[in-house]
Amino acid sequence: MIVKLHTTQSTNSYLKEWITKNNPENFMVVVTESQTLGRGQMGTKWISESGKNLTFSIFIKLNHLDVNRQFALNQAVSLGLLHVLKKYLPNVQIKWPNDILADTKKIVGILIENTVSKNSIKHSIVGIGLNVNQTKFPKEIPNASSLKSILDKNFNLDILLQDIITSIKQYILLIEKQPNKLLQEQYLQNLYLYQQEANYKNDKNEVFVGKITGITDEGRLQVQTKNKNIVDFGFKEIEFF
Repeated sequence: MIVKLHTTQSTNSYLKEWITKNNPENFMVVVTESQTLGRGQMGTKWISESGKNLTFSIFIKLNHLDVNRQFALNQAVSLGLLHVLKKYLPNVQIKWPNDILADTKKIVGILIENTVSKNSIKHSIVGIGLNVNQTKFPKEIPNASSLKSILDKNFNLDILLQDIITSIKQYILLIEKQPNKLLQEQYLQNLYLYQQEANYKNDKNEVFVGKITGITDEGRLQVQTKNKNIVDFGFKEIEFF
């Protein structure tokens, strides 16, 4: 089921309200041409030009996925998107935790909101913003790009959306059938700056040189510092510098 809207504040918010009054089918999608209050990770804002991009949310019902494995959902969604984008773009990678970069510029943002019951995830709402046909971006987001900016051609949004939904479904089904290790391996193979030295800044504003060596099951980024210590970082505890 796909619900198409002309304008809404946020597809995640719309879907959250909708499911309080209705019984949604698994993988129900809400997509909008214009999102006035789009949100990113940790309260950031997602800016998208009306009618030119894909801004949508997917309702995903999981079969009692342990809350300690919730990062597997992030991995599955990121890999599902990556699978589709690799058909068009040669140099596309996941930037931890779940942005997607093309030629080191951001083209996808993902916001996952889980509803937890006891120690299990009851369901999730996955919000996705994909820059498709937009070519001009605000000055406050200088590192943004799009499919059209890179490939110089327009894309059919409906066809692209269907392809992405199908791919994400396939990866979501792997979560309950496969151990974390398989998703983890694919995620790391496609992770931006994996096993490469780079500059980072921690939450104390200290700049240091480190190398990403892994991801914990909980989704924390593991970075090896110059003194060979491996430090785990959560969201907003480390900045790519």
